[in-house]
Amino acid sequence: MKKLIYILLVFWGFCSCQDDNSSFGISMPIENLSFRPIPGGAIMYYKLPADQDILYIRVRYKDSFGKDIICSGSYACDSLTLLGFNEAQTGISARVSLCNKDDIESEPIEVTFDTKDSGPVTFLDNLEISPDWGSISLKYNIPEDIKGMAHIFYVGENPANKKTDTLLIKSFVLTKGTDSLNIIPQQARLAYDIVVRTEDFRGYMVKEKVWEKISPLEIEKQSIEEDFDFLDPANLSIEDPDYNLGKAFLFDGDLKGEACYNWNKFDNFSTYLAGPQCLGKPLFIIDLREQKLPAEFRLYAMLFVRSSFPHGPMAGYPDEKYGEIWTSCYATKLPSSVTVFGSNNMNDDSSWEIVTHFEQNREIDNKLRWCERCNDGGSYSEYFIKSFNALQLAEPCYMKLSCSPHGKKYRYFKFVVNEVFASPTGHESASYGSNYEKHVTIQELEIFTAKEN
Repeated sequence: MKKLIYILLVFWGFCSCQDDNSSFGISMPIENLSFRPIPGGAIMYYKLPADQDILYIRVRYKDSFGKDIICSGSYACDSLTLLGFNEAQTGISARVSLCNKDDIESEPIEVTFDTKDSGPVTFLDNLEISPDWGSISLKYNIPEDIKGMAHIFYVGENPANKKTDTLLIKSFVLTKGTDSLNIIPQQARLAYDIVVRTEDFRGYMVKEKVWEKISPLEIEKQSIEEDFDFLDPANLSIEDPDYNLGKAFLFDGDLKGEACYNWNKFDNFSTYLAGPQCLGKPLFIIDLREQKLPAEFRLYAMLFVRSSFPHGPMAGYPDEKYGEIWTSCYATKLPSSVTVFGSNNMNDDSSWEIVTHFEQNREIDNKLRWCERCNDGGSYSEYFIKSFNALQLAEPCYMKLSCSPHGKKYRYFKFVVNEVFASPTGHESASYGSNYEKHVTIQELEIFTAKEN
């Protein structure tokens, strides 16, 4: 029995020696490796030795959470991306080995690499949070392509248990570039503590930052009866009470076109129409009677509330007074580019300064226009308001011209329409919806200024 055991031990030792002699013994030359830091990690470039037994390369390292990470790269590639880091680091240790087709590894070599700040870290480091008109403004700049998410909270009352809690406002994916957004917490408070948390592409929470006692700037709406005067220096407003056209309809409170709902006749527009040749000149001037800090201007458009507008002589209405102006394409009278100027001496041409500006390409796809839900007829019948109840529930549609909270106070504001929209797809025609004479329509105008203490 002892003799049999001795023979088996000798045979096992012989086989072991045979395996050792056939083990994968090629190591990765360190001069064949190089590293480039990237956000949240590094790229390892490699050149495999010229040996047919080498199938791939393997890298082992620990990420910022201490978790073991293994990455493998094929002989058909020349780089590997090593991720899993947050703040920029230098001298991160890693082991690199080669593997054959039987997954037998070579002896690893020790290397180090550096990383850059990850996207979630860069976002928080470049994030600015400040008060804005009736809201809180977030502005940031991310210089490189990144991966990650941001979650915006405010400290409020949990509706379930009535205790203080962080309540989510918005979550979004981080992307390269400069961007901004405005947030309005649902619970009304004089000041808010804003909490921003970021997570990486694997779902790990990366970093948190708190901005305390951020108070939205209060604004107040100006009234034409009490606060300002409407001036029409170029006499562009079409005043026609028989057709409910005139400057008074800019301030009648009808934001969506309720007065025109389902009106099939052509004698009720209940709106403001100006022209001809309105572009590039003062459409109108607002006199606030005293210097005030502007906050926001809103130019509203009529929703699709009527089955048709006058089509002009080509549609069988030769006597229709405004048929040639309106045609059947409402969108071509709506402004696509507007500039608002401010001054404290309206008679001094050199005193006018740009306060705010809005710009969209006049030929931009209808889905991207600020007035998307205001087109009538053709392929846009999906926007037609089918009941008065639906109209009351619908959100109004307006161009928002925001002003800087750090701007100047002005008494006079001059509105200049630079361009109107082209006919949307489905309305292109030499005699249909063209607005050659460049008329402009606005459903309602609202003016907001900083609230005086």
